[in-house]
Amino acid sequence: MGDVEIRQVHYFIAVAEEGNFTRAAQRLAMTQPALSRAVLALERTMGTTLLLRTPKGVTLTAAGHAMLEEGRSLLAQAGNVTSRVRRAAEQHASVTVTGPGCDAALLDGMIRSYNEAGPAHPARMAVGTIDDQLGRLRSGQADLALWRAPLRDHGLNSVVLRHEPVCVLVSARHRLAGRETLKVDDLAGEPLLRWVGPGAQLDDPGLWPDGLPGTPGPQVSDGLQMLAVVRLGQAVALAAQPSDGAGAPEGTVSLRLEDGPAVPLRLVWPKERTTPGIRRFVGHAVTSFRVPVRGAAAQPARSAEADPRFRQTEPSGARRSRLSGADGSSVRSTGPRSG
Repeated sequence: MGDVEIRQVHYFIAVAEEGNFTRAAQRLAMTQPALSRAVLALERTMGTTLLLRTPKGVTLTAAGHAMLEEGRSLLAQAGNVTSRVRRAAEQHASVTVTGPGCDAALLDGMIRSYNEAGPAHPARMAVGTIDDQLGRLRSGQADLALWRAPLRDHGLNSVVLRHEPVCVLVSARHRLAGRETLKVDDLAGEPLLRWVGPGAQLDDPGLWPDGLPGTPGPQVSDGLQMLAVVRLGQAVALAAQPSDGAGAPEGTVSLRLEDGPAVPLRLVWPKERTTPGIRRFVGHAVTSFRVPVRGAAAQPARSAEADPRFRQTEPSGARRSRLSGADGSSVRSTGPRSG
C-alpha cells in the first residue's frame, strides 16, 4: 500500500459530496477522466473499493463512508498546520485574541490595556460569532478566546476572569419590561429562545441543574435572528450582562435574573500552544480584572505567568483556587469540567 496524497483525498471528498463525477469535476475545475483516474489511484492505494459506480452516479461503500469522515479530518488538520506554520514564521508574531461581536467593547478594552503596558509583541483583536470561537483556536487563527459557560474540551487551558449574572432580554413592549430585575419564577410560561449549534452557552444545561426557565421557544442560530424574535415579542432570551454600558439593543430591555446562575467568563487557549506571549496576556488580564468574589479574603498578588494552571488544565472536579487581582481582590481560576 502506497502513501495517500492530499489532493487525492480532496478529489474523493468532492465526488462523495456531489454523488457524481461530472458535477465533482466541474466543482474542481478539472476534466472528468482525470478525476476518475485520481480516485481509482486512491482506491488502489487503499486496497479497497470506496465508490460504487452506477449510471445515475456514485454511492459510498462502508469503506467509502470511513474514508469520507477521515478525509475531512485530514484536510482540516492540513489546513491547521498551514495556518500555524505561517503564524510561527511571522517575524513579529502578535497574540491574537478572539471574541464574539457582543463582546467587542470588552475585548477592545482588554487589548488596549495590554498594549499600553508595552509588550514586545502587541496583541490584536479578532471578532467572530459565538459559535466559531473554539474553531478559531483549533485552526490557529487565534491564540486566545473569550468563552462563557461550561468548557468540555480537554485540549484547552482556561482561566476564569470573573463570574457574571445572567440577564433576560425581552421586547420593550413585553409585560416584564418595566421591571428592574427578574426571578426564574417570573418566566413561568414564557417561551425561551433556544440557540441551535455550538454557540449555545448561556442555555447550557450544565448551568441549570433544575432545568431552564420558561418553556421551549423558537430556535435561532445567529444574533440578528435572535434580536428580531425578541423585538417581536415571540420569545425572551438569556443574555450576558452588557459590558460596554450601552445597555440593551434598540427595541429590547435587559433585566438581571436575580436567582440565575453565575456564568464564568473565561480566557481559553490550546494546551499545545501555551507560549510566553499567551502567558503574558493571561497574566495581565487576570491582574487587570478587578472584580472581587464575594466573601473572598484578600490575598497577596502572585505572578500569573508562573502559575502551573497556565501550563496544564486542572482535571475534572479539581479544587478551585484563586488568583489575586491588582487591587488585592481575587478571581477564581478553574479548569474545564466534563459534562
